[in-house]
Amino acid sequence: MPYIARWGIIATGWISEQFFVDLLVDPASRGVTDIVHKPVAVASRSLAKATKFIADHGKGIDGVRAYGSYADLVADPDVDIVYVGTPHSSHYEVSLQALKAGKHVLCEKILTINAAQARHLADYAKSHDLFIMEAVWTRFFPLSLELRKKLHDENAIGAIRRVTADVGFVAVPDIKSRLYDPFLAGGALFDVGVYPMAWIQMICYHHPENKKSPPSMIKSSMVKSRLTGVDESTVITMVWDELHIISVSTCSIVVDSPKDCAIRVQGDRGEVIIPSPTYRPVKFTIRIYGSEGKEDDVKTYDFPIPGPMGFFWEADAVARDIRDGKIVDDNYSIEESVSLMERFDQVRQENGLKYPAEIEFVGESDGIA
Repeated sequence: MPYIARWGIIATGWISEQFFVDLLVDPASRGVTDIVHKPVAVASRSLAKATKFIADHGKGIDGVRAYGSYADLVADPDVDIVYVGTPHSSHYEVSLQALKAGKHVLCEKILTINAAQARHLADYAKSHDLFIMEAVWTRFFPLSLELRKKLHDENAIGAIRRVTADVGFVAVPDIKSRLYDPFLAGGALFDVGVYPMAWIQMICYHHPENKKSPPSMIKSSMVKSRLTGVDESTVITMVWDELHIISVSTCSIVVDSPKDCAIRVQGDRGEVIIPSPTYRPVKFTIRIYGSEGKEDDVKTYDFPIPGPMGFFWEADAVARDIRDGKIVDDNYSIEESVSLMERFDQVRQENGLKYPAEIEFVGESDGIA
């Protein structure tokens, strides 16, 4: 019998809509037979919004309960796993609220506002034998796993020398937009900066020869909004001494990513090119350099996504971990999220990017109603 993962969805915005709809995709469409996802509850701070969310996106499924508070959802005994899709600024508080209620947690990126908050969540979950993971869905794509195999196990392009990864889009500068609101932890770094860093982590941090060592050097720069002070474009350069690799991560909310080459991995025998979108690619190309006048050998690998978005792969991984009694995912551990937040703390400090004290706090909380 397949394991039934019973989900509670907190917040009813766009990202929660996409995740909820992907949970309903038939697992057999992606070759999965050991897991079934069952949404059992949806919460908003407005009962009417939660009810409408279920009516709009839950057609054909029965028994999904609507709650007008997050506290009511995490108290539901039928909920095993809580998906947190709130704005960045409340990820820490809501995730802690769910953990305190004895629930496993999958929290949308970015996990928290600072490393101290991330460490608190990680330590609380561990001490209470609960699962928590940051929802960096791209890490779980078959494409991502296959690329790691090509680069790390098969040495497809030889010794890697440089990795560049970019994500960007053009947002309308608006003081009322969440992207420009410091109280919602707006800006490029926290909204999309995790994606280029995810590719660099997969390629460099997880390289067998790196032995999960942190980068030996981090330098960064950013351009901040004249409207609200959040970062509009950020560049992070890192050196990986164990591998002799330099990596460059760029993110922006004022310019688009290059469509044909958002991610480039260069080795001494060839290179990998991944087109946009950085967070949801469907193919990569390996180019092996020709020698002595021979043409380059070029091969493209396609990975179609059997569903609306592709959030179901991370959901499958979470469900299997919980089924197997694991509180840490092998592919993307909570400790790696803490480490990433430490780097983002450094980047913010280097560039004077500050958020309001109200969202930077660390400590016990009664949660958000």
